[in-house]
Amino acid sequence: MRKVTAFAGLGLAAALVLTGCAAEAEAPADEPTMEQPAPEAEAPTIDTVNSDGATLRATLTALLADHVYLAGAAINQALADGGDLETPAVQAAVAALDENSVEVAALVGSAYPDAEQPFLDSWRSHIPFFVNYTLGKATGDDALADQAVADLNAYAVSFGELINSVVPELPAEAVQAELEMHAVTLLAAIDANIAGDPAYFDLLKEAASHMPMTANALAGGIAANLGLQ
Repeated sequence: MRKVTAFAGLGLAAALVLTGCAAEAEAPADEPTMEQPAPEAEAPTIDTVNSDGATLRATLTALLADHVYLAGAAINQALADGGDLETPAVQAAVAALDENSVEVAALVGSAYPDAEQPFLDSWRSHIPFFVNYTLGKATGDDALADQAVADLNAYAVSFGELINSVVPELPAEAVQAELEMHAVTLLAAIDANIAGDPAYFDLLKEAASHMPMTANALAGGIAANLGLQ
């Protein structure tokens, strides 16, 4: 049995420790369930193998897959340490996750320098929602878990709008759908982890396996916008 009682009372403080920032998102409180998204618009894709666009896609794929595994590792370590986010192991896992966020933002910034910091701020802001979901589920606080889901739903919308404002060729709805799938799959892994279900590892792998589609959508839009061959 994992010690989860130490999670009680962490709340927003836990999120702040994890990311150094916690953005607020508005979402209807009566829509706590994340459903399998059905995108209304499709993002451009990259068909060529040896091209700048393909290199961008491959790099994004690796970084986004790492994001899933590093997020899983940080949450797993926090659970293993009873919710104490100050242990050296948890701090190391958190630092590795944030370093990955910086790398993703830097890649975006290599194409759009002015967008690097806004992207990093936005990307960092969604991680506390996963922390709050874990906290709520681990302590039986359904209201906190439901609010975290609502926040993730709202974040998917705002992130899609942010990306579309920089890359008009990439529909906001397509980005939103990718972020919703990211949340759905990672939340399933978190549920299994809290329950001590061995399926956790397969579910985390499934969450990571979605990242090539997300990378293809983002890289495809950027390649179309910049005319990458």
